[in-house]
Amino acid sequence: MPPSKYSELGVDVDKKGISSIKGVTDDLFPDSFCSVVRDPDNPGSGLILHEDGAGSKPIISYIYFRETGDYSWFSGLAQDVLAMNLDDVVCVGGLPLAFSDYVALNTIRLERGALLSSLASGFSQAFGSLVRLGCRVLFCGGETADLPDIIRTLDVSGTVFGRVELKNMITGNGISPGDVIVGIRSGGRCSYEDRENSGIMCNGISLARHSLLTNEYYKKYPEIGHEGSRGYYGRFRIDDDLPDLGMTVGEALLSPTRIFLPIVLEILKRVPVKALVHNTGGGLTKSLRLGKGVLYIKDSLPEPDPVFRLIVEESGESPKEMCRNYNMGIGMEAIVGRGHEEEVIRSAEKFGVGAQVIGRCERSNGRNAVLIKRGSEEYLFQ
Repeated sequence: MPPSKYSELGVDVDKKGISSIKGVTDDLFPDSFCSVVRDPDNPGSGLILHEDGAGSKPIISYIYFRETGDYSWFSGLAQDVLAMNLDDVVCVGGLPLAFSDYVALNTIRLERGALLSSLASGFSQAFGSLVRLGCRVLFCGGETADLPDIIRTLDVSGTVFGRVELKNMITGNGISPGDVIVGIRSGGRCSYEDRENSGIMCNGISLARHSLLTNEYYKKYPEIGHEGSRGYYGRFRIDDDLPDLGMTVGEALLSPTRIFLPIVLEILKRVPVKALVHNTGGGLTKSLRLGKGVLYIKDSLPEPDPVFRLIVEESGESPKEMCRNYNMGIGMEAIVGRGHEEEVIRSAEKFGVGAQVIGRCERSNGRNAVLIKRGSEEYLFQ
């Protein structure tokens, strides 16, 4: 089988090699979405220290900045970094308590003060929204690193600290045949967002920007790519307004990742959840890491949001690999016993977010597997 378009850009969705690090950690549940270690002062409590970033999404902000001179295009990255961290922590039943950020930048190309001011505005808005929703997470500041010899443009990431009572931890080990998979949408506009969301979140941005954006940007700003790549091969400028998207191409790529924390906390109040899946790196195959001997059948998926259809058309990536690289419109999954699915859907709809049953769990013959069915097409992942 030929390599995927995504892997040709040097991105490995499977992250081969990380097992060498996992093997030396104190993680109690190495297959969960974030590491949980036992609190040495309270053996019944688990401590969580989790880190994630915005991937290559800052490059889209950087292109906007270079084209307009406006640093405000960086502000949405704050929500991206928060969402990528908070929503992983809540997937294990953890409560996020505190957050710190890490910004590494090329100070030859970016002015530190203006960049940090834009990010501060984004963090203020995102934390303020969480407080209004009853989700209090402390912002502890962080670190800024001037690294012009290492960083071509910038990198934005963060770390969240949280706790979980080990008896209440959500591990996926209780998944059984007949359990229902409820998908919660990543696109549209929810009650605590101020604009429509394309649904792309933070994954697959490398393929999206290379396949959609014109090579004019790569020629003007070679720092947005790397030597040996084919460059950008798309047809669009960031300000091209496509009717099918309902926004410009750049706005679709830069849509801030939805924070699912308030929705999940509402679900956990109402429903005994067996597993939660944040569909980031690995897309619709992310559930492979949860449970033992589970076949996840996803045969009632909604139509992907327009941004995913556009990437397929322009990149030539196979539909199967798209499911591995992108969330395809389902940002979070809740796996529950049959009879609880309507409560999950109502909890999401309370915030204006679409949700539906997308599949079920069966027993696999051996290791975990995901079977995705769309019309006459079937894609099996193991």
